Amino acid sequence: MKMTNENENYMSSSELAAELTRVELAIIRTIEAFSRWSTVLQKSASGSPLSYRSVALLHSIRMCGGAQNLSELLMFLNRNDVSTLQYSLKKLEQDDLIERVTGSSKREAGYRLTDKGMEATSEYARLREEILIRLLDDLKDFDTALKRSAGTIERMTAVYDQATQTVMNRKISARQ
Repeated sequence: MKMTNENENYMSSSELAAELTRVELAIIRTIEAFSRWSTVLQKSASGSPLSYRSVALLHSIRMCGGAQNLSELLMFLNRNDVSTLQYSLKKLEQDDLIERVTGSSKREAGYRLTDKGMEATSEYARLREEILIRLLDDLKDFDTALKRSAGTIERMTAVYDQATQTVMNRKISARQ
């Protein structure tokens, strides 16, 4: 009787599945490397030890410009974890990196960077340019690869969102 390795075709039943698995592992490793990089860089830039999610949120507020409300930030970051985002907003507010701006209603309240937040994100951008962009400049044709990669990752995000919805729909259908 032939013994089969139960990991032999795990998530690689076809060439497409195998390549997707390779990409997924690369995404996981990239997220971890980027998380480490961004938190170390942010601490170096501002002296504030922030979590990766807080760093991403801080820079998202800066990138969006102006006061952003909770719904806009959730959509921009493709997140649905409201309580975690609210916690990060409170931490950034306590660190005096952002401030809450009230609108005509509670739902319209938003967040914008303080002067300290502007300084911290500007220093982050300066250090990023000095260190990371210089490293990437040394790689031949890397800008072209980045353009293609961004489009591919954006399409993969849409596919994963659609696949997530399909799983959720199946769960609902199974109850009926």
